[in-house]
Amino acid sequence: MVLLAYLMILVHVLLSVGLTVTVLFQMSKASELGGAFGSGSSHTMFGRKKGLDTLGKITLGLAIAFLTNSVLLAFVISRAFPS
Repeated sequence: MVLLAYLMILVHVLLSVGLTVTVLFQMSKASELGGAFGSGSSHTMFGRKKGLDTLGKITLGLAIAFLTNSVLLAFVISRAFPS
């Protein structure tokens, strides 16, 4: 169970780095640094298109995997390292 906890922590770190990178890739080049803090209010979350592009789908998948891994990791750590 302890090995599973460490493996899930590694997966969690990789998911968080991947999610951060994909979100930063989605920022438009015109918004620069100000877009990260909300100054690009004319843009919607995933752009003005109706559907998600490939990078948007990857970001959505990573976000779902990150949230699922967070819940599972909390459960596994509570079982692996009882206080």
